[in-house]
Amino acid sequence: MNDPRISLGMYPAEVSSGIFTAIEHHLAAVLDEAGLHHGDQMVRHICGITLATAPAGRWRYLATPVIGDPAVPQGHYNSLIITPRDGGLAKVGDFDPALHCAAINEPGSFSGTITLAAHLAETGGMKLTSPLLSGAHLDSVTMVAEGRAQLAAIDRMSFALAGHDRPDDVARVRVIDETAFHPAPPLVADGSLDDDVTAALRAALLACPSLPAWPEMERLLGVTGMMVMDEALYPPMATVMLRAA
Repeated sequence: MNDPRISLGMYPAEVSSGIFTAIEHHLAAVLDEAGLHHGDQMVRHICGITLATAPAGRWRYLATPVIGDPAVPQGHYNSLIITPRDGGLAKVGDFDPALHCAAINEPGSFSGTITLAAHLAETGGMKLTSPLLSGAHLDSVTMVAEGRAQLAAIDRMSFALAGHDRPDDVARVRVIDETAFHPAPPLVADGSLDDDVTAALRAALLACPSLPAWPEMERLLGVTGMMVMDEALYPPMATVMLRAA
């Protein structure tokens, strides 16, 4: 993936590069048809909290991935809370910030940090203090597998991807809980794009399951399709930040 007009880096791994490159080319054809041959990140896959807290008009919502698991509401996702398989915690309530370390992917990550902090606060009145920074969900899985951290919250699409990218690490962790469901990371267009281009990009995304490479998306991330959500479902995600504080 190297088209500067398109950023699809939410779920990076060597095994997933093929399907995301195919989607990039699919969207690039729409921009080319519109004569938009130059630009920076006209289309992005972003964290839902980024859309929820963005200034009005910054982004134009396009579509949201659909996880095929029937236990997951359409267009939603959550995080799986993991601990080391050997010598890990029995339940989230056993986490003691004075004795245990938690790993986070990024400080502002909704799935890896904000929802974990909110879950700890709501289930046990605990604070997420001095977590270890891994830099990526997949690296958080590795930290927990190696016993460097006793707890981490992993976006369930990232956890599915980890099962293919680093199966040995996934085999060394256990899922002991999960966070609440929220709207999944959306694909958005730059707010400056006109209605016709936005509509064409949305149509291209909804047609992605017809791409020859699409079965890899379902195999690796468990994503079976794309849908248009009610955009108003995203702003309430900002309230989780208050519960995590």
